[in-house]
Amino acid sequence: MNNKTIVALLAVALVVSLTGTIMSVSEISKVGGQWMVISGAVTSSATDTGNTTLEILANVGLNVDDAEIDIGSGYVNGTSSTAVVGTSGVPPLNWLNSTGGLVASVIDTHQLNNTGSSPVNITVSMNTLADAEEWLCGASGATCPGDNAMVEVKMEELDGDSCIGTEQTSWLELANYTTKSTVLLCSNMKPTDGTDVFDVDFQLTIPQEAPTGSKTATFTYTAEAI
Repeated sequence: MNNKTIVALLAVALVVSLTGTIMSVSEISKVGGQWMVISGAVTSSATDTGNTTLEILANVGLNVDDAEIDIGSGYVNGTSSTAVVGTSGVPPLNWLNSTGGLVASVIDTHQLNNTGSSPVNITVSMNTLADAEEWLCGASGATCPGDNAMVEVKMEELDGDSCIGTEQTSWLELANYTTKSTVLLCSNMKPTDGTDVFDVDFQLTIPQEAPTGSKTATFTYTAEAI
């Protein structure tokens, strides 16, 4: 075989190779185009749901920051069957001092502080004593025949809105001459610092027959997470 023949064969081989390449590229393009068409035709979707669970635990704390109330001393005016003495700054009624003058008003409260991180409701009850007559008269129904001994209670907010539920802001009977009860002071006391404090005031109706002497009662405050 001479050089011309070799060149001719190479040329044919080259042409065949190029043609094959072109055909391959063309076929690939067609296949690719077909795949593009197929891919574009699939447009389905699906949805489902899942649950996420979180349990928030209650952290309840309550302090009585000012736990002592001193109403002072006095006696019931002889022209009245009772005296009314409170701790909210309102002048007493028919409550006289040792010189016969009117006793000055008293501002002295229990201050409650929600020290936990949960909102709570707050109730108050009189501890150990059976009723107001036992506290003020010495025994239930035995010493004050007028049957008019009474203890009333209310709450008073300080700075901010510490109670965002039911608020007992007017006087409500806590105990009388035969019974006592539990009073809801606030149905939703906030735990946020700066707005987690309120005061508790008391008002006593003291019978004229109440015997002399110092009289102390203990009150229990209960905080319950809501």
